[in-house]
Amino acid sequence: MARNGGLCAGTLLLALVASGCHEKDCQDQDCGSADIESPLSDASLAPVAAEQACVMQSTRARRGVDKPVDVILVIDNSGSMADEIEAIRQNINDNFARIIEDSGVDYRVIMLSLFGQQGAQVCVDPPLAGNGCQLGIFGTNNERYFHYNLEIASNDPFCKILDSLGRADPDGRAPNGWRAWLRPEAEKAFVLVTDDSARCGTAAGDDQIFFGDESSDAFSDALLFHETLLRRAPEHFGMPPDVRYRFYSIVGMPASEPATQPWFPHQEVQSSLCDTAASAGASYQALSIITDALRYPVCEGRGFDAVFQVLASNVVETAKADCVFEIPDAPRGQGIDLLTINVEYRPGDGGAPVRVARAQDAGDCDAHSFTIADNRIRLCPDACEIVEGDRGAEVNVLYACVSTPE
Repeated sequence: MARNGGLCAGTLLLALVASGCHEKDCQDQDCGSADIESPLSDASLAPVAAEQACVMQSTRARRGVDKPVDVILVIDNSGSMADEIEAIRQNINDNFARIIEDSGVDYRVIMLSLFGQQGAQVCVDPPLAGNGCQLGIFGTNNERYFHYNLEIASNDPFCKILDSLGRADPDGRAPNGWRAWLRPEAEKAFVLVTDDSARCGTAAGDDQIFFGDESSDAFSDALLFHETLLRRAPEHFGMPPDVRYRFYSIVGMPASEPATQPWFPHQEVQSSLCDTAASAGASYQALSIITDALRYPVCEGRGFDAVFQVLASNVVETAKADCVFEIPDAPRGQGIDLLTINVEYRPGDGGAPVRVARAQDAGDCDAHSFTIADNRIRLCPDACEIVEGDRGAEVNVLYACVSTPE
């Protein structure tokens, strides 16, 4: 999900500025709809003074290595998960935590799962955890790793995540819930590992909410979880358009091709199963799509070394930057003309400003271009890399507006 302000890096300043559209400007054109696709002109790309703007937003982002990330691992403890849990134990140190550690990102891992060494219980070894598993739950936590002792059943990860967020754990180590281990300034990354689907109920104030009932579909369940999570802890997970978490799912879907490649957010929910799963976890897949996160098959932990390596690298990139700008709402009665968008990069060393031009699609990307899709502006990878490496960089994004009927 695009996050306004979590963009590129350094002391990057994002100023979203739009020109006003006055009645006289619209005398010879149809101003009846927003987001008009009209030819670009030099006038439409001229910088606009703040007092003329119909939209203005400013935010400051930090360089990636200074930006922390909290990883919330949620692992299903049902009996069918024993092989997958063993694969997690074998890979979480070398193929996940160490990669993040070596990147320089300030990270911590919060584990939501039933502690133990038997069957489908979970215990993580040092160096990520504080002590060996034989010392029990009270020896696990350190400055990087926190274990919230909680049994996750086949169908209730959504409910258990929400219920335990502010609820004391049975061991008394998190009396205010696992939210106490989160850092408000950190980006958040959920990693759910399960071989089943969402089907549970939980209280939301005076109301009960249900996942997986007959009237819901994958995306409605995903959006219900998303909205409830943001409502309960906006200081940690953000509020639209500044949403600060991604939801990675390792679920009962089939492998991609090649098998080491993840399923990406632009690819649809997969309904078929890998061979040992009870369900494809459609609602979890949908939440991964909504939050721009990756998906992998869970079956038997096959290839978990590659899975955890890719997840670690993706978490590192999340901590660094998104290079994605959420297009802001225009004031009432006006709409933003997408083809008037002008992106300008000002180097931190005081060099001449550089215009970043619009590419029609990702295939046309280069070091001086951006794309527009799904109401978001995305700096192309090479352009993002340039800005990300410039601690003093400034990016200005300018829009023009058109009048719309009341």
